[in-house]
Amino acid sequence: MVGGDFMTTKKKAVITARVDLDTKERARQVFENAGLDMTTAINIYLKKAIAVNGVPFPVTANDALDAATLKAHDEIKHGDYDSFASVDDWYQDLTHGD
Repeated sequence: MVGGDFMTTKKKAVITARVDLDTKERARQVFENAGLDMTTAINIYLKKAIAVNGVPFPVTANDALDAATLKAHDEIKHGDYDSFASVDDWYQDLTHGD
């Protein structure tokens, strides 16, 4: 039979990762609620990482300064800021503001 019913089978590999028990259980529950098992969810993540050629979501080291900076950028973006005619006016508002 030319071009017969041959299934291409890919070699499988085992990945071992250490995670705390609470994280594993909470993730398992999230995946279960989505109809996925842990293996399928990990495979989805790996394939997405390949598709985008990187981590498929932003990875940042958030700290209080980062949060304040993001908040300030958001306020500026939405026009939620004060402007002053001079540094003296700004300082007056800063030290004796409403």
